[in-house]
Amino acid sequence: MKSLSLSCCALALALPASATVSIEFQLGGIDVPAGSIGVLVADADGDRDFTSPAEAEGALLSSGEMIRGDVIIAVFLPSGLPDWGTQKGFAAHTAVLDYADLGIAEGDALMLHIFPQRIEGQSLRAGEPHLSYRTDEIGQLTSNSTMGFSLPADGGAHLLAVIGPDRQGNADLSSLDLRDLPYDVGSGSFDRTLETLTARHTYHFELGASGFLSLDGIGGNGLVVQLIGPDGQAVYTGGGAEFSLYDTLASGLYTLVLSRESGGSGELAYELDFANSDVRFVIPDVAVGAGLTSLTGSNLLNGLAGQSISLTSMKANPGSGYATIVNRGRLLDTIAVRGSAGSTLCGIAYFDGAANVTAGLVTGGYRTPEISEGDAGTALRVQFSPKKNKLTKKKGKRTKVLKKTFSTLVRANSTLGPPSMDAASIRMQTR
Repeated sequence: MKSLSLSCCALALALPASATVSIEFQLGGIDVPAGSIGVLVADADGDRDFTSPAEAEGALLSSGEMIRGDVIIAVFLPSGLPDWGTQKGFAAHTAVLDYADLGIAEGDALMLHIFPQRIEGQSLRAGEPHLSYRTDEIGQLTSNSTMGFSLPADGGAHLLAVIGPDRQGNADLSSLDLRDLPYDVGSGSFDRTLETLTARHTYHFELGASGFLSLDGIGGNGLVVQLIGPDGQAVYTGGGAEFSLYDTLASGLYTLVLSRESGGSGELAYELDFANSDVRFVIPDVAVGAGLTSLTGSNLLNGLAGQSISLTSMKANPGSGYATIVNRGRLLDTIAVRGSAGSTLCGIAYFDGAANVTAGLVTGGYRTPEISEGDAGTALRVQFSPKKNKLTKKKGKRTKVLKKTFSTLVRANSTLGPPSMDAASIRMQTR
């Protein structure tokens, strides 16, 4: 190993003549939480398809136990060697391995799994947070390694050393980063950087009961964010310049992984804020206008004054105005909308596109599609149809139109979270 002084590097074993193997394993320095364990497994069934520990509920973390088709050959704690400074890693010597007893053979592929906050002998849980590492690239090993990530020939003592450049080694270990995300205690934030293209920052947390997660982030082009649930499936996938998740999660173990798409170069900084309280709201905003390009009332909330327009109907002809409903809050939901009914002197109808939604507006049963902050929202056309036969009078040879004003109050209410409303009016005067 390059310029690395480790007390356990010097390995001089006089093994008996029986066919057994001893392995010195070194991997560092990497960022893993205190209390982590390393588990070295061999692909005993020879398919080179390692089982994800998150999908092997009940398997024991003990030497000789099976994780489906993989057999555990060693379990060890992080090294406390001062040479690695504040970073952590693993430096351990396995007990003598008996290939026949373990059901393994020369050439079987190896993989290292790292588990946070676990101890030897515990059983795996559904969605178990973990990191996995192996490589077939000789450049990832130190110059004095005598084996790679596959079982060596039976008999003898061997060294498998994977050390990052900041510890005078050759390996790129930037993907091995595992940290607790303690959002269940309130809120928190991270301001970090993915230093290389291969870097992956992995956060883990556990929900003992169903709970809410608020996650906001600011990143950059190429940032990929994925939240993996207890069933091993992605609960959320996002990223980029801005990303957010607001959801109630079922109990269980979760893993949040931040990585980057291929391409690009240089560091990629990101900010991450999280909380366990629902800070989202539905905030209806109603605006009205004679057309969709000239609206009154945008960003005036809670029914404040100034949210009204007046239209004119010449000769009691029909006329239309528009009402738009958007959500200024971050909570994705539908919004309930109600409008005034017509009268014996003037009918009022409401259209969502080509669909006549008058019945829903008058009874309060109409709901917008799901909309959130930044969405275009819903536009309703409000049609006034004055009754000419009731609004006109003959005076000699002249026909006089009675001056009457008809109006509707378009009111929008939140249907989720704290009550919130907005309203605006459209008036039409005949002349």
